[in-house]
Amino acid sequence: MIRIDRSIIFQIINFVALVFLLFRFLFKPVVKALDQRSQFIRGELQKIEDEKKKLEEMRRSLEEETAKLKEKYLEVLDQAKIEASKVKEEIIREAYEEGEKIKNEYRRKARKEVEELMGNLREEIVELTEEVVKKFLATQITPEIQTRLIDTFLEEALKELEAQVGMIDGR
Repeated sequence: MIRIDRSIIFQIINFVALVFLLFRFLFKPVVKALDQRSQFIRGELQKIEDEKKKLEEMRRSLEEETAKLKEKYLEVLDQAKIEASKVKEEIIREAYEEGEKIKNEYRRKARKEVEELMGNLREEIVELTEEVVKKFLATQITPEIQTRLIDTFLEEALKELEAQVGMIDGR
């Protein structure tokens, strides 16, 4: 049989008091601390999840921006090609115009030289004509014959001169 003694009663009372004190001062604060820690961890996990979502959105946004930048780059590249083509055409056009100017300048100079040569040739023809006339006069040809010969000689000289000018202009 079990004997109940005072010491057992005190031990039971002490045990109950100890359980009460442990429950009151140790178990509740520990449970409360564990709950707080659990809530803190849940909050941190939620923050991590939110950060993951933000990072995913940022990644998508960066991918879209990269695609837009690539598209913009291609547009700029195409525009640069078009601009380069225009510049090339402008340079070619300017070179052609410059060539035409040079060509026209040389033509003008050539015409001027031809005109000078024609002037010199006319002077020579006049001098030759004068000599021929002097020779004809010296041989005492009649004035009618002299006039007819001079006219014939001048016509031939002018035809020859016009033929030479025609050859030079025909270049």
